[in-house]
Amino acid sequence: MAPGCGHPGWQRGGLFLDSRVRGNDGERTVYRITETYSELTLSMSANDPEGRPWTRRRLLEAGTAALQRRRIEPAQRQAAWMLAEVLGCTHAQLLAYGEQPVPEAAVAVFEAMLARRLRGEPLQYILGHTDFFGLRLRVTPAVLIPRPETEQVVEAALEAVEGVARPRILDVGTGSGCIALALKHVRPEAAVWACDVSPEALALAAENAAALGLEVTVLAADVLAPDVVDRVPADLDLLISNPPYIPDAEAATLEREVRDYEPALALFSGDDPLRFYRRLVAVAPRLLRPGGWLVLETHADFGEAVAALARTALDEVQVRRDLAGRHRIVVARRPGGGGG
Repeated sequence: MAPGCGHPGWQRGGLFLDSRVRGNDGERTVYRITETYSELTLSMSANDPEGRPWTRRRLLEAGTAALQRRRIEPAQRQAAWMLAEVLGCTHAQLLAYGEQPVPEAAVAVFEAMLARRLRGEPLQYILGHTDFFGLRLRVTPAVLIPRPETEQVVEAALEAVEGVARPRILDVGTGSGCIALALKHVRPEAAVWACDVSPEALALAAENAAALGLEVTVLAADVLAPDVVDRVPADLDLLISNPPYIPDAEAATLEREVRDYEPALALFSGDDPLRFYRRLVAVAPRLLRPGGWLVLETHADFGEAVAALARTALDEVQVRRDLAGRHRIVVARRPGGGGG
């Protein structure tokens, strides 16, 4: 049993931090992390023949080595995020006080977190939170992990309603609430609603709103339902959505972290990658006020197809590129309403 680690390791899906395995020269201790669910053994050595308790530095080095062997990068940064979360400190404090011993309970928690990451679970689910548009949001496997590309969708939406006083905004398929909350954070005078079909997602979005002190109304609504226009507010200045858009046929091509851990309900569109966009374009003229805006995040392969749909009902249609230069954002406007 490792000094500073008051448990024998994890029987399933865990790690065993072992600091009493001696090197061949008998003068150094080999620190080994063994994954009990695989054949992989990761090891590092340190000049500690007395087998002293784990320190922050040694745990960080051991965790980094484990992630590197699995080609999970950036390994050091991810190990630091997990260890800092366990210890309740900043990354700077983690490095500045590297020789500080780590309590047994904290070692156990770090082991469990590291085991989950080595199995492929996304770091954000392990930490239980992520940052989006300057906001700390709780995330669980019930919702998608917000991506940097979606921040660009928020920026496009803010640009669309820049000249609108007290805009009325509806976020369709809100998930964690990231889009709705980011918009409310920047435009606190806005009236913002957020809808989803998942009760778990709605509960999490409401929890995030409460934690941030942002007033966003969450409501259950399915954009594909015939009566959706009766279930959500109308006379909107902005209708925004990042709907499911990955065809089922692409599931096998996704990274394991996405395919095996993020919610299929929020990822996959079935056989038709445009079905949610058809519906959003169809209801947009009924939900938007004249001059109101529709802003959509799309699949990189279908941005132009979504724009073509938008042109059947809306004006001023634009297709914008994401951080990687792909056509991922569609902006369109309901005719009328003058300049804003």
